[in-house]
Amino acid sequence: MMSFARLIYLLPLLMLCIGCSGVKVALSDSNKRIEYAEKGKSNYLKSESGKVYAFRNSMVTTADHFIGTPYKYASTDPSKGFDCSGLVYTVAKKNNLELPRSSSSMASGVPHMDWKKSTTGDLVFFGERGRINHVGLVDKNKGDELFIIHSTNQQGVIRENVLASAYWKKRILFAVDITTYQKLKVKS
Repeated sequence: MMSFARLIYLLPLLMLCIGCSGVKVALSDSNKRIEYAEKGKSNYLKSESGKVYAFRNSMVTTADHFIGTPYKYASTDPSKGFDCSGLVYTVAKKNNLELPRSSSSMASGVPHMDWKKSTTGDLVFFGERGRINHVGLVDKNKGDELFIIHSTNQQGVIRENVLASAYWKKRILFAVDITTYQKLKVKS
């Protein structure tokens, strides 16, 4: 028969061994969850909706690279600067999408939607008295915040919550789903 003192020494050792096997299982389960998540993401990005998601985000990522670029009227040259439609035109071109060159032409011949329904990558148009004079690319739309990337004549290319600006808020006209242009294969 085992002595009581000996049992007290073996009990922690036994618990340690049992506990370590549980850690191995937990680590293995965690690695499998990561592996399954990566496979799921890879499969999603190959799907049609995944390609749309990736395209929309690529538009914003491309526009992000131009933040800080100065304003230059009628320019699509990043080394010189951009006007609003020049920025959108260049971002789209870098994402293999041909758009018309002017903001009014970009808005012509495509379905318009309420800006409140816009999402990442969509275009938002601005103007006065029904005349379009500005365009920006939606970064994120939270309903009470509408962040766009656009080129302004005062600040150049910036990210801005246009709903927090009295100037821009009253000039928002509508939005256009960026994927509409892909479907139509719009050429300039």
